[in-house]
Amino acid sequence: MKQGFLFIVCILVFIRLSAQPKVFSDKDYTKNPLWIEMIKDTTTNFFEVEKAYKLYFSVHKKPAGEHEIIGEKDKNDKFPTKKERKKLEQENKMRIEVKKYEHWHDMMLPYVQQNGHILTPSERLKIWAQQKSK
Repeated sequence: MKQGFLFIVCILVFIRLSAQPKVFSDKDYTKNPLWIEMIKDTTTNFFEVEKAYKLYFSVHKKPAGEHEIIGEKDKNDKFPTKKERKKLEQENKMRIEVKKYEHWHDMMLPYVQQNGHILTPSERLKIWAQQKSK
């Protein structure tokens, strides 16, 4: 009986701790591209995501757009080494993530409140319904 109660308490404590928002430092933002996961979270703060993105690319090189480098396509058509292929794959993944961020940024900008909270779809729908009824 005591073991079952202790087990339930442990599960509840674990759920409570995992539900708390994660707090990252500027050092974390510069080391890892945390903004990639942050844009997937609907409860994230817009200004924190912007900060994480800017800090990450203050240290890392932002990838150029696709085929912006002269001769890049011709270079990629040749048979690259394994190391070059891996580097190209990583660059392409980062390009995609940057494009996703830029799209997310443009789409969320109209829904950002002064404190950085992004309106949820249900909050947007309420505002739309109020405006429609007027």
